[in-house]
Amino acid sequence: MNRKYGVATYTTRTVEDRRAGSAGLELYREVNGRSECAASLVFWDAEGQFRLQTFREVPLDIVEQLISETKQAIKTK
Repeated sequence: MNRKYGVATYTTRTVEDRRAGSAGLELYREVNGRSECAASLVFWDAEGQFRLQTFREVPLDIVEQLISETKQAIKTK
C-alpha cells in the first residue's frame, strides 16, 4: 500500500518471524516527514488466524485495504 488519506500517507512493510511462526504486514503512517507504525496484521501458524493490533486510530478504509493486501501477500493454505 502507498495511499494518501487526509494529511497522512499510509504504507505497508512485510514482517516475518519464522521462529515464532508468524508473517504479515505492518502499516506505517507518515505525516510531515515523520513515520510511525500504526498497525500490524499478522497470521500466526499455531492459531491458524490473523491478528490485528493497532497502535493508534486508523481509518476503516485503510484497515480494509490492509486486510485485503495482507491476505493476498500471506498464503495461509
